[in-house]
Amino acid sequence: MDKIKKTIKIFSALVFGLSVILGIFMGMAYAKGMDTGIFPLTWMYLPAFGVMAGKLLTYRNHDNSVPKIFYYTFSGFAVIMIILCMVSVITPQLNLAVFINVLVMISCPICFIEILCMKKEKREQCGLSFFHNWRRSVSGIVLFAGLYLATGLLGLLFEKVLLGKAEGYGINQDAFLYAVITVLSFPLSFTAFFGEEYGWRYFLQPVMQKKFGVKCGVILLGLLWGIWHLPINLFYYSPETSLQSILVQLAGCVGMGIFFGWVYMRTHNIWAVTIMHFLNNNMGAVLFAASPSGVAWNWQTTLISISTYLIVYLPFLLTKEYRVPHMRNEYARHLC
Repeated sequence: MDKIKKTIKIFSALVFGLSVILGIFMGMAYAKGMDTGIFPLTWMYLPAFGVMAGKLLTYRNHDNSVPKIFYYTFSGFAVIMIILCMVSVITPQLNLAVFINVLVMISCPICFIEILCMKKEKREQCGLSFFHNWRRSVSGIVLFAGLYLATGLLGLLFEKVLLGKAEGYGINQDAFLYAVITVLSFPLSFTAFFGEEYGWRYFLQPVMQKKFGVKCGVILLGLLWGIWHLPINLFYYSPETSLQSILVQLAGCVGMGIFFGWVYMRTHNIWAVTIMHFLNNNMGAVLFAASPSGVAWNWQTTLISISTYLIVYLPFLLTKEYRVPHMRNEYARHLC
């Protein structure tokens, strides 16, 4: 337990401490009129980096089950990206965004090969198994895609009924082409989405559920997940209407956190929630050619978005996975 507590402290210090530091640099970049898009990409690596650094520092001389080579490799990419983000603010003429995107693409095949080279037992011990509960994993991914569409349609319906008009995005005429490109991009971008889910779902969710209970733990995790995005809301997602953006972010992270948590409890498959996270970040662009940056919220659409997230995802708290007390003990076993 002492080792787990130490890992949690290191994880918290890195994930939230680095988000504050990067947030300061991101604010400086925004004040200079720079494109802040490289910061959210780097942000996604922080949770997994926190887990890996915590375990490497805590278990380095005690546990051979920790995949040290993979952890060092992923952490190395994360550290380089963090440094490049900060340097980019000081020397904007270097256009370091290109290097960061290249690093993401390079990290994917390297990390994938290292995971493949692990022994099966080590992959399973540290939550990296590809095909664990694969049928439930596939069904969870398909269900999430349907719920994503349902959330959008419900929001448009509310706008039509309550506001007399629907201001949603128009359907992207090149949706099929966007879909093909998006699917092909996953092998060269998955480390970013894995970076969040390995921290939030694999590591912190069982910790929070063990301490606060199965339901309260996942709700509190969703709030932490949302708060962690705060600088991105301020300087990337919606600088002009940041308060509304933050409220929608919190509702979205709590709602999707409940569903992601449900899928992860059913599957213990980190790749299922990684793919779902990828879909969440890309389906808007595929279907509506929508950009996540510079979104302007009014209070009506803010309340509608919050309502749709809660209506669609809160019912999953009533599923058996959130009613079974012994899930806490099962999760404790997965803290390798």
